[in-house]
Amino acid sequence: MDDVGAFRINKEVLEEISLRLMDEGSRELIEMSEEIDPQMNSVKNILAKFSSLEAASFYIIGVASISYQLSAKGEEHWAIASSYASGDPIEDLQLFTVRSPTLRFSREAREARVKRLVSFWPSFKQNFTEYISDLERLRRNLAQVLRAEVDAKTVVFSVKMFYYALKASDIKVEVPFTIPIPVDRRVCLVSLASRLVEGAPPTLEEARKLLSKAPKLVAKAWNDVSLRAMIPPLRLDALLWLLGGCYERGGNPEKALEKARKIFPSINHQALSLVKLLIGLES
Repeated sequence: MDDVGAFRINKEVLEEISLRLMDEGSRELIEMSEEIDPQMNSVKNILAKFSSLEAASFYIIGVASISYQLSAKGEEHWAIASSYASGDPIEDLQLFTVRSPTLRFSREAREARVKRLVSFWPSFKQNFTEYISDLERLRRNLAQVLRAEVDAKTVVFSVKMFYYALKASDIKVEVPFTIPIPVDRRVCLVSLASRLVEGAPPTLEEARKLLSKAPKLVAKAWNDVSLRAMIPPLRLDALLWLLGGCYERGGNPEKALEKARKIFPSINHQALSLVKLLIGLES
């Protein structure tokens, strides 16, 4: 499946992005992106408020699992989530779900999802060590608990945030290539700006349309990139999400680059070339 309606994967751009990701400078950029991701900062703040990694990780997974249709930017949402962390993953998650201003829409559906997650807590604690070494097992179990598809955005995003919790705790994790990138509006925006996905201009309206009509096509495009570049899809997410935010705020490639240079002040030539390609300033 390389096209859905008017949207299609550009194979030449796919190869070019993959090639540039193989550069050492670009791989350093991937690492840097995860470190400066505001969501990583929130994860570290949450970890500091819990006495056990298991409990903190469960709260982080719980927040991720209800992180959809937000009424604020993701950065603000996770900052608020960290403020609700107090050391009890169940009570903290329940309070956050009921009270957070970022979850105004579909609150009852989120509360129902949290109730299902609460039943998963004993099993999560019991299998915690296995989940560290097998993120795919966590993905399958989470999907079953949440009654969702294994590729559902909130499921794969929850696994990504679990990976963040482990990374922030200096635990090395093998991230599988089989877990797709969590496709959101920002990832769709970068997909259009870079021309990895063709069929519409890189506007917020078209990014929303792409997210609605062809999220699996976007996931496939980045899965194909990851296999060629030998970087797991989940590890591409932070860079794409940050650059998507730069494009959202800038409104065009030139302004997006200005904002990207501010968040990556020490970027080298190889990494800069990749950034320019991703936001549509190079071909």
